[in-house]
Amino acid sequence: MATAQEIVAHAQRWELLRQRRAKETLRSVYRVDDRYVAKKFEIPLAARRYRRPWLAEDACLRRLDGRGAPRSLGWFEETKADQRVVWLVKDYVAGAPVETFAAADLPAAARLLAGVHAQAVVTADASAGNFLRAPDGRMAFLDFGRARLYPRAGLHLDAAIGWELAKLRREGFRWDADLWHAFLPLYFVALGASLPRQIRIRLACTASVALRRIRKTLQGKNPRS
Repeated sequence: MATAQEIVAHAQRWELLRQRRAKETLRSVYRVDDRYVAKKFEIPLAARRYRRPWLAEDACLRRLDGRGAPRSLGWFEETKADQRVVWLVKDYVAGAPVETFAAADLPAAARLLAGVHAQAVVTADASAGNFLRAPDGRMAFLDFGRARLYPRAGLHLDAAIGWELAKLRREGFRWDADLWHAFLPLYFVALGASLPRQIRIRLACTASVALRRIRKTLQGKNPRS
């Protein structure tokens, strides 16, 4: 199997999918040879304090090992002129990003997210566009750039799951009550969560929603935004 460095060095076709600047880092995402996705992070050598999201993403993808997510092929760092350049390479997963969830999507979405959480990984970015409908009907999750890896199940993980589900309710289901109430039982069954664990996750989710609404209200913004 080719290494990340070999894939970048010998690639023939590059397609820029998106690019944005986050503070001092320019982040670019490419589809490479229709087989891989390469994330490029360009950071000035003069920068001393900067985020290293490739470390967490690589670790999370390696733990998931292709279960509902692309496989990581590793990362490497190089220096070009006055830039520190980091490449993270993972498998390309064919399919179409979700624009709007429908009721028919809920079983696959529940199995996917429960499978990720069962490995003590939280994506921290459960918006609709990060879910991918694969040609075989399954779903995959695309972007683990904000993901967190937990050493084991426990209160910290359940709290993080609750906050993640709150984001899914807001940015995935767009506050659609029917989708949300249909999703939760499917998710808890797929997770195999005991009743006490379900209660902990629900409480964390409710707290996240309440705190966000309070913050938005104090900022003079729409509390449901």
